[in-house]
Amino acid sequence: MKDPQYFAPATLEEALKLLGKHGKGISVLAGGTDLVRDMNLEFKIPDNILWIGRLGLEYIRTKEGILHIGAASRMQTAGASKLLQEKARAVWQAASRLAAPPVRSLGTLGGNLCTASPAGDCTCALLGLGAEVVLRSTRGQRIVPLDKFFLGPNKTVLKPGELLIEILVAPTGRNEGSAYAKVGRRAALTLAVLNAAARVKLDAKGQCVSAIIAVGAAAPVPVRCVKAEEKLIGKPFTEETVLQAAETAVTEIKPIDDVHGTAWYRRKLTRVLVARCLREAGGLTEGGR
Repeated sequence: MKDPQYFAPATLEEALKLLGKHGKGISVLAGGTDLVRDMNLEFKIPDNILWIGRLGLEYIRTKEGILHIGAASRMQTAGASKLLQEKARAVWQAASRLAAPPVRSLGTLGGNLCTASPAGDCTCALLGLGAEVVLRSTRGQRIVPLDKFFLGPNKTVLKPGELLIEILVAPTGRNEGSAYAKVGRRAALTLAVLNAAARVKLDAKGQCVSAIIAVGAAAPVPVRCVKAEEKLIGKPFTEETVLQAAETAVTEIKPIDDVHGTAWYRRKLTRVLVARCLREAGGLTEGGR
């Protein structure tokens, strides 16, 4: 077995040239929590490895009214970010609870998205926030809504030569919030049996102006529950409408039975977690009080 060739470019331009040169024959290394594990288990031995740790892609900041999150930003950084806690609470919650401290100190938000696990914590949270991703190559740049990014487990729209460099999130404003919830087989250090996220904006009279609902680990890709969102928009944000939306979300998922849980259990969890996220995001206590 031939040893992989390792590259550690110091500039984004150099990294993109290497990606363009090697195409499908090069794997991107960020935190390594997935790639290095796969190499150790001999699931995947790439011919070439490109480490992006020197490209200046670890940052969380606001620019022109939009949150910009560098693809190499670590879960630990996101979980400690006051900016995300205030303006994108769902992803702050997800990053804070993901795996264990050693994993959070290495794993990156960009890596979590590119792994394209249907059960990814920050994947679901960012989908529930309505995030977009910035993809760049030597051919140019494009911005892709996150609900169009995933094609299946471990499959995305990334083309050979492209690199996910940044995540864009519109910050929550007045009368607007977001939330993330997860159920696993343990209280911590566990893959999601099911997870959910929501973003809700209300007007001064308590009417729902906009809503985003996402559910993970319930289909081949994280699901944006558009029909459930329609049950809320333009209506009073009450316990009744929240429960209607949660019930509708169940019709939009395609869960399976696996070692983590049954399809029946995942449907039950969807009702509970979607309602829980909506209440928290919209400032509604259980029962509507």
